[in-house]
Amino acid sequence: MGTDPENSFFIDSELSLLSDVLDVIIPADGSLEGAGTLGVAEYVDGIVGKSTELRASFASGIQAIEIVTNERITTTFAQLSQDQKVAVLRAVEGMEPKFFGELVRQTYNGYYTHPKIREHLGEDARPPQPEGYSLEPMDLNLLEGVKGRGQVYRDV
Repeated sequence: MGTDPENSFFIDSELSLLSDVLDVIIPADGSLEGAGTLGVAEYVDGIVGKSTELRASFASGIQAIEIVTNERITTTFAQLSQDQKVAVLRAVEGMEPKFFGELVRQTYNGYYTHPKIREHLGEDARPPQPEGYSLEPMDLNLLEGVKGRGQVYRDV
């Protein structure tokens, strides 16, 4: 899950902040590492680095986290208590909802596709495609009702 230098977007200090933020979104639980500790920030960095739209949104969002942290507590995000971190992120969610929604989505994508997490969940630690997974044979008779309706579209 390392950073792809060609598609990297964040500088080191932003990547460190992002890791701290991701550990708040998906914190460590028992033997499972939090998203930031697991390296999901590098995954998010690669995704953001490939998209002009995401670059603008994440630049603004990361800046908002720093601004809210400094305005409220005058310290760094990493030095805040867990409750203070949550409060900062809730404020940023209200200010930058598009950024925050995408941040959460990409955090979950990176976390739940990570080989360690997939293995912990009982999934093979490999990508689902192109190998694919075995599926039980389907009873094609279940489609008869749909087939019986006939064509429901126009030929063009």
